[in-house]
Amino acid sequence: MTVFGLPLHVLVVHAAVVLLPLAALGTLVIAASARARKRYGSLVVLGAFVAAGAVALARISGESLNGGTQAGPGWLGVHVTWGLLAPWPAGALALTSLLLVLAGRGRSRPFLITAALLAVVSALASLAIIVVVGHAGAEAVWGTTA
Repeated sequence: MTVFGLPLHVLVVHAAVVLLPLAALGTLVIAASARARKRYGSLVVLGAFVAAGAVALARISGESLNGGTQAGPGWLGVHVTWGLLAPWPAGALALTSLLLVLAGRGRSRPFLITAALLAVVSALASLAIIVVVGHAGAEAVWGTTA
């Protein structure tokens, strides 16, 4: 898969490593603040779904670039292994941020607290995995260590 002669993965991965952390940080903010949730909740949810799509497309294009899901040695192996898992917390972030915004519109405090906790866990997991995948990918391409 290429766009203007460049592998699609090279282009899409930048969207994933920018949008997913932004969506995760936005989710942490709307989980902590009712005012922010009311004002920016829809934007955060939209960003989370776009980020999840970018992460899924990065995985698909990465599999195409790598020729499959076989993890190689060194940083490339780390990148492939964690990259295969990355869409799951990204998808969970999108769904839990939506759940949080919907719960904020209701009257059930226990439901809101549960949704906020799930959203925070999804946000932290998304941040952690995108850092590991991104770092491993950068090391595989640009690094000199194995």
